[in-house]
Amino acid sequence: MIFCWSDWLPVVLPHLTALLPGAEALDRLYTVGGQLPGSCLGALEVRLGAGHAPVDLSVRLLEPEQGRDLAGRVTSPALREFLSRWSARDPGLGVFRSVWLEFDLDRLLPDVLEPVVAVKLLPDADPGWITKVLLPALRGYSLSKSQRDLIEVCHRAIPAPGFLLYVFDLSSRGTDAVRLEVFGLDPAGVSAYLGCVAPSAADRVGNVAALFAGVERLHLSLDVTSEVSPRIGIEGSFPRLPRREPRWGELFDRLVDRGLCAPEKRDAVLGWTGYDTVRTAPGEWPVAEVGARGFCARTLSHAKVVSLPDREPEAKAYLMARHLLQADRAR
Repeated sequence: MIFCWSDWLPVVLPHLTALLPGAEALDRLYTVGGQLPGSCLGALEVRLGAGHAPVDLSVRLLEPEQGRDLAGRVTSPALREFLSRWSARDPGLGVFRSVWLEFDLDRLLPDVLEPVVAVKLLPDADPGWITKVLLPALRGYSLSKSQRDLIEVCHRAIPAPGFLLYVFDLSSRGTDAVRLEVFGLDPAGVSAYLGCVAPSAADRVGNVAALFAGVERLHLSLDVTSEVSPRIGIEGSFPRLPRREPRWGELFDRLVDRGLCAPEKRDAVLGWTGYDTVRTAPGEWPVAEVGARGFCARTLSHAKVVSLPDREPEAKAYLMARHLLQADRAR
């Protein structure tokens, strides 16, 4: 691969400061990024608790053609087949918006591309197509009847105006779970929904949801096998970036006050957004690969808090970077 995502790391890493992982984790970031297309939107997943922690990497495949090269690089035969079918626009696969590949750098072996796969759905995606076509194509085998039935129950129980935005195949983590990510619910809707599908988690997650008071865009994630896992995630974001939206700062201040985010990491996340050009990063800019045009835009996607019983919640932030032409400059 001539142009890879790790070509952007020298440009963006100076902006990470307090979020930088240790040397071994950084080497893994470069190794995996060196096998991923540099044209993709990338996301750095950073843990917000005190001390060094791994930084995971995800890339978004927006067009089927972007999956063609990766089909020959990923480890899983089922994922290779899925990306090949998608790049060939196989009508039997169905229609969806995009694919995210998430690499857990703290567990991957060098040069092994075995990601978690997330598929962004259309709002009216049919539950039967998800469980009987899409997920079997991702995994290479059919879901059990109990898991299939429970996923469909959880899907159909989503109250309006919420809808299922993503499904994740977590098999690369050694689990049979499927993650469902629901978008469009307010905190009351989150509580009502969990009361239906995961009642034992409703009160616990309600305390986490309070941290996201005033957030415009909430996501709720839950993992499903033959039962709903006690692990529940809540994500929140705003349409505008921190320099034009003070509620970002209020959200991260609440995470700091709750002990879930180190103050220096809050400051680093809020200071991440901006852009670089060949002029601001002349020594690091990949001129040979992209020329001197455009911007490397740095945006803040969302904050996330994961809740499990009898354990302190864990907070994360997702920092995006991609190459844009001038007309596409980030907000």
